[in-house]
Amino acid sequence: MEITNVLYAFARLADEGTIDEIGGLLADDVEWAMTGTTWRGRAGVLAGLQSMRDLGYAGPASGHRHVITNMEVHVDGDHTIARSYFLLVSRDTPATILAVGAYRDELRRTGDGWLITKREITT
Repeated sequence: MEITNVLYAFARLADEGTIDEIGGLLADDVEWAMTGTTWRGRAGVLAGLQSMRDLGYAGPASGHRHVITNMEVHVDGDHTIARSYFLLVSRDTPATILAVGAYRDELRRTGDGWLITKREITT
């Protein structure tokens, strides 16, 4: 449950939260990979996520919602791999699906709880 809560919190914060709040869910050595782009380190990932907000793809100003489904979590000690599908849904009326894809997340248990160490996105 702790792991799924981190991933659900990330989706909610991508839509409604601040970049600093998102940073609290990421390990210092986090890696983020999606088609054509890889960001490394917390500062690099947060800068990349801010650029997505600046383009209107995420964040409170976009009104979009990240919906996560079909989550599988496999824990091995202090490491876990989670797989899920996502939908990016517009704020339009009627709402439209802007993107469909999959996440492959790795998390590590720390003294501060579970933190995301890697996210791979495929669409």
